[in-house]
Amino acid sequence: MKGRLYALDYLRAFLTILVIFHHTAITYGAEGGWYYIEAAGDELTATKVVLTLFTGVNQAFFMGLFFFISGYFTPGSFDKKGPAKFMLDRLIRLGIPLLVYTAIIGPAIIYALSYADELSVWQFYKEQVLSFKLINVGPLWFAEALLLFAAAYALIRMVAKQSVPLVWNKPFPGRKSLLLSILFVGLSAFIIRLFYPTGEDWLGLQFGYFASYIFLYGAGIAAHRNRWLEQIAASTSKKWLWVSLSVFPLMPIAALLAESAGNGDGLNGGIHLSAIIYAMWEPFIACGIILGLLVWFREKLNRPNRMLQLLADHAFTVFIIHPPIVVGISFWMKNLEWPMLLKFIAVGLLATASCYLLALLIRRIPRVRRIL
Repeated sequence: MKGRLYALDYLRAFLTILVIFHHTAITYGAEGGWYYIEAAGDELTATKVVLTLFTGVNQAFFMGLFFFISGYFTPGSFDKKGPAKFMLDRLIRLGIPLLVYTAIIGPAIIYALSYADELSVWQFYKEQVLSFKLINVGPLWFAEALLLFAAAYALIRMVAKQSVPLVWNKPFPGRKSLLLSILFVGLSAFIIRLFYPTGEDWLGLQFGYFASYIFLYGAGIAAHRNRWLEQIAASTSKKWLWVSLSVFPLMPIAALLAESAGNGDGLNGGIHLSAIIYAMWEPFIACGIILGLLVWFREKLNRPNRMLQLLADHAFTVFIIHPPIVVGISFWMKNLEWPMLLKFIAVGLLATASCYLLALLIRRIPRVRRIL
């Protein structure tokens, strides 16, 4: 696509809002880790099933699509700035938010929820944060990973020591290539999860999901060089959406297999049938949804729109600040005797609106826009 890629700007905003609802869903019953969980207990309910399916599908594609978009803009930025300025820009735009979250936002949430009645703020920071006993990067693990990916890309380009053609002129992958890619990512994820099951992290990085993240970051780079976003046919995206729909039931089946085998964590990794199914299920789901979203936003929204651009411009700020707002609103509403599904919708909407209002104020602070 020539000119400004409005479609990718707006898609980034959509994914950011989806992140807010994703974490709100965990608050009210979906499987997963989060700061504040109101729907405690292992009781299987319709709400728990619905919200877990919602977060399961999200996990299969939304962060991977973020990495694809980031990869798409990486070559152009590197070509324009060179390795030194490229990495300095990444350190400013990713490293500073990561540091602020790790030093202030994340610890503040944990202190308010778990330590406020026991320790003073200074005692908490001295014993937990300044001692590095508590290192909480929250959703800014994404910035941490992007820093690593950007450094790896810069290193490869520097070692290669040769100019890269602006256009590679390779056609968009056909059905066979896409299928082989899906199988490769699924098998890689299964193997990685033998050693790093999903749910386990190192400094916030869950390596069990990184097979798709690395692949999609690279796919974004290739898409930029080959102008693939212009080439994806609507018919192709529809076919793969149908594939995604057809394999969708396999995830709940895998969960039931794990439960019936007395191994509720079997999905997360290990030599289990449920782990194999889940690892292969994710890239099949991701392929259809990602292609569908790329085509839909390209065909329907790749044009100037002031409101959508406003959402896009503030999306990264919203991504950074959403955890305390989601936690604060859900905690404030905890005494309301509403159905969990209704709370999920209400908190998701209120949190989204509140995040954007606060982001508008934050980005008015002098010099902040240089980072956010």
